[in-house]
Amino acid sequence: MELHELEKELFKKDAWLFAKLTEQKSLIQKAAQTEETYRVALATKMLLLKSEGYQATLIPDLARGDKACAKLKLERDIADGIADACRQSIYAIQTSMSGLQSLISTRRSEMNLR
Repeated sequence: MELHELEKELFKKDAWLFAKLTEQKSLIQKAAQTEETYRVALATKMLLLKSEGYQATLIPDLARGDKACAKLKLERDIADGIADACRQSIYAIQTSMSGLQSLISTRRSEMNLR
């Protein structure tokens, strides 16, 4: 690959990285919101079960097994997974950019030696 092609690829990855970093913020906010919604619903269900006289040892399992709570937990887990995938893609882009920067430096050094 020619030097200008490597530099062009580096600029493309830089734009992609910026887009992913912007996306990451909204994904982290969504993950936090789904966590809050799940915890509030779980606590509410646990209090309801306690007021209905269920044994304290059964309440956590019964509350987590509630369809609404289980659905909210699923949404929370999915949001966390998507945010983590975004973090991993940011890391991969950074690693790729580092490799390109090394190649560019090597090519520039080779050009200066000639």
